[in-house]
Amino acid sequence: MNSGILPSKERIGATFHVEGPRQVAAWRQLLARCGRKPTRKRVHSLRVATLRLQAELEFGLRTQGPDTPLARVAKRWTKQAEKLRRSLSLARETDVYLQKLTGLRASLAGPGGCQPHSNRDCLRQADELERKLKQSRRTAEKRLIAAVKSRSARLDQIGKELEAAPEPLIAPVQAGRAESVLELFAVLAAEYPDLDASSLHEYRKRIKTVRYLAEFFTPADPLAGRLAATLRRMQSAIGEWHDWQAMAKMADRRLKGHDRTNSLAELLETLAGESLEKALDLCRRSTARLLKWGGQNGSVPHPAPAKLPVRSAGLVVATQGKKYA
Repeated sequence: MNSGILPSKERIGATFHVEGPRQVAAWRQLLARCGRKPTRKRVHSLRVATLRLQAELEFGLRTQGPDTPLARVAKRWTKQAEKLRRSLSLARETDVYLQKLTGLRASLAGPGGCQPHSNRDCLRQADELERKLKQSRRTAEKRLIAAVKSRSARLDQIGKELEAAPEPLIAPVQAGRAESVLELFAVLAAEYPDLDASSLHEYRKRIKTVRYLAEFFTPADPLAGRLAATLRRMQSAIGEWHDWQAMAKMADRRLKGHDRTNSLAELLETLAGESLEKALDLCRRSTARLLKWGGQNGSVPHPAPAKLPVRSAGLVVATQGKKYA
């Protein structure tokens, strides 16, 4: 996680309060359950809980002295959490691709069972890709269980130290709130003045950190809730594009040699192109709105026009899914 966008201690104005022992205890329980059986729901929940706690701790550490006992424990936890997130990623990504294939298959199955030839090719190739993805998921599950087992004792001990910290993880909110989030976003937007396909995924990862902080401030500041909702929409649109793009590359690689025409890869490339155009347009409009809320007069990212692949005859576009992780 890149914490370079965090404002200085002076600009924050005050610290805020992580739910502390209760939040860390819930995270430890998720870790234990995922280590026993990493189902799709458990992997997703543990990944989100890890990201949230990491974002909040890194933000709160801006107001702690670097050598306080709590700061040292939080830094140790963050280091281990980063390794855990990498172990979770493969299983989580495979789960997302399998879910999107299910939706795509439903959209390709025409009414009355009548399907164009190109759709039948896509369905057959989707079945083959699904088989390969399920094999990858089983491998990822074994690796994740091993990774959690090797790190669980260390993570559990650090988690207990965070729970038992004599001072609050982060002190109660007195000021800042939505203003701090808007400041973070303004700095982030300035780093990406010209969004395009090469920068959009990294932009999404940075948005996620700001969104988690906005959600944390929401109970104390209604504007933070509006910020979080806007950031969620941006993140979801970019994620939709990135998933289709990654799946198109995967289908091209894993199904190579099965057919002369890779109908599935062509469809996925079309979906990726359409999603890219939508994501860039949404980010441009949302960025302008957030900068206006923050009173910023900086430049707004302008998307480069996306060139869409030619749609193959008979291909049915899948319904766009939502993913807010």
